[in-house]
Amino acid sequence: MYSLQNSMSFFSVTKSLSTITRTLDAACRPVDSTCSPFMSSIATQLRRDDNCAADYRREQPLVVAAYNGLVAYEALYKAGCARDPDKGNYCYANAITNTSSPTDNYPYYLPLGISLPGGSQPSCTACLRETMRIFHEAASDRNQQALIRTLPAAAQMINVGCGPGFANETVPSAGQNAGAMSAEIPRWSTVVVLAMSFAMVVGVI
Repeated sequence: MYSLQNSMSFFSVTKSLSTITRTLDAACRPVDSTCSPFMSSIATQLRRDDNCAADYRREQPLVVAAYNGLVAYEALYKAGCARDPDKGNYCYANAITNTSSPTDNYPYYLPLGISLPGGSQPSCTACLRETMRIFHEAASDRNQQALIRTLPAAAQMINVGCGPGFANETVPSAGQNAGAMSAEIPRWSTVVVLAMSFAMVVGVI
């Protein structure tokens, strides 16, 4: 799901429902319980003083985007792999290929710190409700600062069109995932951390 922002090959794939479905079949196959701690560990390493902490504090765009993408992995994995309860299709595949409602895919950018544009009205589907539920749950992790900033306003905008209570407009209290990124893996070299983080941003991985 890191390809959302930058990968041109991913954008070409999303033009076809069958092609994006095959892509998601492959992307949703890895075991999430293995990948999520790995991504969190890279994010932790990225913000070390001997890696990119100074650039992160200065809000250097590439570093911030890499960090946001890494910590958003689990939420985006769950949302991207969720299926339409009525049709069985991937919710994200439905959203990205729905030309009659081009804002349907916009909520998927919230964990990356990209706000829902003014006037957006995604289709009021079971998929949208589930996507917003996943993101609300993820926001209990205080490492998800990009999502915490974008979620309430997006939920309010969605509720204007879908009705009160369709999406939860609050930020949940800190949950059990709040300390998930405190666990350290063995120290990696600066080169490895930067290379992997950059790959996430440009959509290579």
